[in-house]
Amino acid sequence: MAVDVVTFSRPEKHNALNLDHLKEVYKRFRSCENPVVIYGEPSFCSGIDVDYVGVAGKDEILEFAELANNFILDICRYPKPVVAFVKGYALGAGFSIALACDAIIAEESAVFSTGFAKLGIAPDMGVSYLLPRAVGLKRALKLLFSAERFDARKALELGIVSEFGTLEDAKRMAEELNGPSVRYIKELVYRDMAEHVEHEKELALRSIMELRGFEQG
Repeated sequence: MAVDVVTFSRPEKHNALNLDHLKEVYKRFRSCENPVVIYGEPSFCSGIDVDYVGVAGKDEILEFAELANNFILDICRYPKPVVAFVKGYALGAGFSIALACDAIIAEESAVFSTGFAKLGIAPDMGVSYLLPRAVGLKRALKLLFSAERFDARKALELGIVSEFGTLEDAKRMAEELNGPSVRYIKELVYRDMAEHVEHEKELALRSIMELRGFEQG
């Protein structure tokens, strides 16, 4: 069985996201037809590019937010398994993308963080919906409030990481999880997610606009 592989493509920035990079990755994902593995070198994705956030115009930020949240929802709606293979950093937006996947295979050296609180912005891209469901409410709140970095072993203990392994292991898992009921299971599990993510996006945008001094509305 074929597996489609979607890769991030800004290795010099540990695959931090600006608008152009997000568009590239999202386009690759939307072209997939088989079970999917998402990964990046030397890191999965180190989150939104902080330098980019500091100079992007208001319209760009709005477009980024719309695309980023649509990407998360599309991963959760995708009718076949989506597996993240995480090495290096999965921070902020990168953590959200990995968490939206149906399983995470990680190298033992991987590093995770919700990240958003470090930037003084509201959580985004589904993380406030997905994380409590993965680790429980109180653990999720601690990880969101502190934005602490934690290693792959802790992520495994929390139930965020499915197992340690390689890119080939992630492909194998994507194949093994595939089946005729996947689309129905995901529809049930994520049935109320879109409304939550829309509200999350509004709060994230408000916090970014305040940070940048843009007028609201």
